[in-house]
Amino acid sequence: MPTIKDVAKAAGCSTATVSRALASPEKVTEATRQRVARAIAEVGYAPNVAARNLRRAESRTIVTLLPDISNPFFSEIINGMEEVAHQAGYQLLVGDCERDPARAEAYFSLLPTNQADGIILLTSDIPHALVRRAVSRANAPLVMACEFFADIDLPTVAIDNYQAAAHAIDYLASLGHEHIASVSGPVGNPICRERTRGYRDTLAARGLSGSARVVEGDFGFRSGYQQGLALLEGTDRPSAIFCHSDEMAIGVLKAARQLGIGVPEALSVVGFDNIGFSEYCEPELTTVSQPRHEIGQQAMRMLLSLLAGESVVRRQTLSTQLIVRKSTGRSAT
Repeated sequence: MPTIKDVAKAAGCSTATVSRALASPEKVTEATRQRVARAIAEVGYAPNVAARNLRRAESRTIVTLLPDISNPFFSEIINGMEEVAHQAGYQLLVGDCERDPARAEAYFSLLPTNQADGIILLTSDIPHALVRRAVSRANAPLVMACEFFADIDLPTVAIDNYQAAAHAIDYLASLGHEHIASVSGPVGNPICRERTRGYRDTLAARGLSGSARVVEGDFGFRSGYQQGLALLEGTDRPSAIFCHSDEMAIGVLKAARQLGIGVPEALSVVGFDNIGFSEYCEPELTTVSQPRHEIGQQAMRMLLSLLAGESVVRRQTLSTQLIVRKSTGRSAT
């Protein structure tokens, strides 16, 4: 196992300086803290419990990592986290990874240097080795929300993505739609795999598996618009499109308007998440509503319980609701 001497050598400083950075980070400069943090991440050093207990005080800071801070999906989740954290005397630091492994590593380095007490992950798009290294430490203060790792066991607050997608497709099929396409998020994302599985299984149960067509987006407006054009410009045009996010669904609505395709008269569109824009776009969007505020609250409560040394339920699954609005109607064919 790496030792404090290995950290000191990598950081180019004395072991005493490394010890101070761990036990009393306020006693060293910001440059030194960052240098020590980088060295700890580089050598994979994990301070032992005794060293952790020597610190003068907790940071009272929780970090939440998300993939794209501009995505409105996360606002209500962060609001729920902040509400619970504030009541417990903690502050919340929001980290935008921008799908950059180096950024994620920088935020994870705040844990062993006592600059943060725990991390809530809102994305699985970070290096798995980084998470495993943190999990290998005793009582790792990590919680996952919304997404999940297929191969790493973390306390998680999420929805049943399979059932939520299945419900949406069953609803479209009940309206007489027989050609239902899907704009998925990144195909490697575990929640997208579950939503696509729910989509395909429900089509199969309805005898419509031959009409299945999935195109890949990235959850954003532009990819929804581009994939919407690709689906709607062909001769084999779907009568309904199920999207893995409201942003992509709104992009599909724009593509339909541009092509002169009436919604819901000639095309039904369903989104996912129930972000604020979904109620105010034209037409108003039918969508799967996630309890985002509650997800944030429960994730923060779970992390605070871990920090208090309490046992937690490893998986909390919250309910979704299909919100029917004006973007869906009976099939015209």
